[in-house]
Amino acid sequence: MDSTATRRRRQIDRRQESEEALLDAAAELVAERGVERASLASIGTRAGTSRGLPNHHFGSKDMLLARLAQRAQNRINDAMVAAATRDGRHVEDIPGLDCLRSAVDTYLERFADPATDDRALIVMWGATFPAEASVAGMVEADRRSHDGWADLIAAGQLDGSVRADTDPPTAAILLQSMLRGLAASLLVDANLISRPRARAACQEWISAALAAPGAPTPL
Repeated sequence: MDSTATRRRRQIDRRQESEEALLDAAAELVAERGVERASLASIGTRAGTSRGLPNHHFGSKDMLLARLAQRAQNRINDAMVAAATRDGRHVEDIPGLDCLRSAVDTYLERFADPATDDRALIVMWGATFPAEASVAGMVEADRRSHDGWADLIAAGQLDGSVRADTDPPTAAILLQSMLRGLAASLLVDANLISRPRARAACQEWISAALAAPGAPTPL
């Protein structure tokens, strides 16, 4: 029984390692060439595996890209939580507005020197623009991102740090569009604007648009 369980564990580990290598290769190719030119065969070749292995693991290019988008979002979310709790605080004890400010700053900080996953995420977002685009997984990723921002805003309303008359879904799409557009612009031209000034401007927008009366301003 133990040897059988060990073999299964090793098989699972090998599969996970293989999938991570394929996702790494996909992120590199999407970031370098765009979605259309990142074929399953080229992803397999870049990962140093067989050209057919990506299809075996993920079933389709859309499914692979959906996993890649989710992994990129998870890494951004982990960075946001780490930044918000670096002083030993628990997320549930932090006012929603402070969580929002920290999350925004962390998001923009990542794009000062974007990881391959971060760059690929923006490229995949752009690939959804054509009318005949088939990037269903990215549409789902967009909704996850929007819902996450909306939840933060709603949490701030519950604790009184965010204006009660704010509509969370509407504010979330405005915030998401601002951040993603800024990130895309800086990927195209890193010298377009001072990053510290851009981050400060975003914080000013949050205070002006979302902060409840009497909420403290960021330091």
